[in-house]
Amino acid sequence: MAFATMQRVARHVDRLAEQLTALGLVPVMPVREPATAEDLRDLDLLHAEIGSVPPALDACFRQVGGAWFAGDCAALSEFYSARSQYSAAPILPDPLVLPTVQHLRESWDDYQDAVEDDPEVGEDGFFFDFAPDELHKANISGAAHEIEMAQYVADPVIHGVTGRSGITLVEYLRVSIAWGGMPGWSFKPDQAPAALAALRVHPDF
Repeated sequence: MAFATMQRVARHVDRLAEQLTALGLVPVMPVREPATAEDLRDLDLLHAEIGSVPPALDACFRQVGGAWFAGDCAALSEFYSARSQYSAAPILPDPLVLPTVQHLRESWDDYQDAVEDDPEVGEDGFFFDFAPDELHKANISGAAHEIEMAQYVADPVIHGVTGRSGITLVEYLRVSIAWGGMPGWSFKPDQAPAALAALRVHPDF
């Protein structure tokens, strides 16, 4: 079920990557990074090392891969370096960012190093920094959207998403796709940029 869901997500993410690029998006990182064979091998190793990777997250890595819609796109009033996001829009657009397997590897290795230096760090378990938060995505000092890896559930909660306490990965992807990869606009729908309308769909997952 998770794989079928993420296959549908991948099609939407690919579509949005093309449409956003056509609208003039200049992303901070590569807009799309599908998983490679090497990534999939490392993901299998990470399963053993971490002890668990929630099924929806695992399928997201395998079927969707990395995506980075944060950057500058004047047509969508989205800014990272060209100007201040605060002055450009009434909300933070929270552009969709999805992690790569390499990012999970780096996050896990950093966590292990931190626990080795200070065992108390490990008392709360491993929280994976799934993506930058809404502030960081706008080049403003912030935090991260995190997934608690020790909580082995099919569809894990993403912690730290402003205004969406308890939202799960699939739910977050659903609202992101529904809002053209810019879910922050769901909080101010009447003020959303006109160009966003062409990116929006009713998610089929």
